[in-house]
Amino acid sequence: MASRQRYRVIEKIDMGGMAEIYRARAVSLEGIEKEVAIKRVLPQLTKNRKFVAMFLDEARLSMHLNHAHIVQIFDVGRAEGTYFIVMEFVDGYNLRRIFQQAVDTNQPVPVEISAFIMSRVCEGLAHAHEKRDTEGKPLNIVHRDVSPPNILVSRSGEVKLTDFGLAKAASHLESTDPGVVKGKFSYLSPEATEGQPLDHRADIFAVGIVLFELLTNRRLFLGKSDVETIDMVRQADIPSVSRLNPKVPARLESIVNRALARDPRKRFPSAGEMGNALMECLFAENLKASSYDVSQYLKRLFDPGGQDSFEERIDKLIQEEVLNLSSLRYGVPFGEHEGAEPVRLEEMSTEFKSTGRIPLDAIWPSTHPDSHTGFSPKLRSDYNSGLSPVSPMQYPEDQGSWSAPLPSDSNEPVPLSRTTIILAGLAIVAVIVLVGYLVATYL
Repeated sequence: MASRQRYRVIEKIDMGGMAEIYRARAVSLEGIEKEVAIKRVLPQLTKNRKFVAMFLDEARLSMHLNHAHIVQIFDVGRAEGTYFIVMEFVDGYNLRRIFQQAVDTNQPVPVEISAFIMSRVCEGLAHAHEKRDTEGKPLNIVHRDVSPPNILVSRSGEVKLTDFGLAKAASHLESTDPGVVKGKFSYLSPEATEGQPLDHRADIFAVGIVLFELLTNRRLFLGKSDVETIDMVRQADIPSVSRLNPKVPARLESIVNRALARDPRKRFPSAGEMGNALMECLFAENLKASSYDVSQYLKRLFDPGGQDSFEERIDKLIQEEVLNLSSLRYGVPFGEHEGAEPVRLEEMSTEFKSTGRIPLDAIWPSTHPDSHTGFSPKLRSDYNSGLSPVSPMQYPEDQGSWSAPLPSDSNEPVPLSRTTIILAGLAIVAVIVLVGYLVATYL
């Protein structure tokens, strides 16, 4: 029996120094499919036994976790000489992308949205921190890499924590070398920079860093070099949140400060308590936030006003100029009524013979004046206000189309004037300049 391919790769969506992420479909019986994400170890790293052991530890650990705010792991396998993990696909953005877009578009993440997102991260962490094995023994999981790239937010407002690749747990076969610092330097805890043993409170400190950055729209620990960044983390000198953002209430600022206490004993005793404190703060300050609000914010951030995509806007600009350069500029806009068909440019001539009337029913069928698909008000106004030397439109009541008298009854061909050609050239140049500007702005 021929082997059946279980996963069909669609596209690569991310790549790092150790692994690459693909969007794929899991294929089951009778053609049943499910969209998934596949994390695949880079082939050159499969010879590194220590890294492979760490990768398998991540898979082993993640299999224990099943929570609404943690990316779920479905499968682990090996193919073509390398290992891969099959996980839940989150259709959305990571928090780093959201933060960058907020800065670029000058649309800071609202206070209530920031607190809500991080409260959900706390719920996911609480599940991981408190997880026990099948025998009831604590796994003592510490994520150790809570940072914007590892916090995913779906388009529908779901928040999920991912990438336990650097996690510390009792179930791990591969132990951490003494004195080795793992994690992104800007999101380490002070005790991590000093090589001290870590527990769940290191993750709480990282949550405090991310929350601070969302509320203030700026980085907290970012030096000119890694050494300087680590030194900033070690000192843990935290600026006033409310000074940087007056919209932050005092109660929320105290939560941030407690999470960022240099002494782990002064932080929240658990991620669950910090998440609960954030939700109580939102309620007390009358700040409404939900998954729906997060979803709406993402729409405003990445798709403001439901505008067309960049490519669609370019297509519409070109189509508009083609219409303006054609003899059909006073006709029905493309696609505004059933059966509309654009005229092929190669079939159009630069001259036409006057016959007294233009039978538009030969071009656009069913354009009766009673239909809303006739002239737009603007075009009708332009038509009748002297922009073209023709008399007002005539609407025969006994016909299914309209016609308009031409300015001349002569049968001689009417060539395009020099002015028309110059204006047409200028219009084309304008489109080219506009396209170049949009490309430079959006790409």
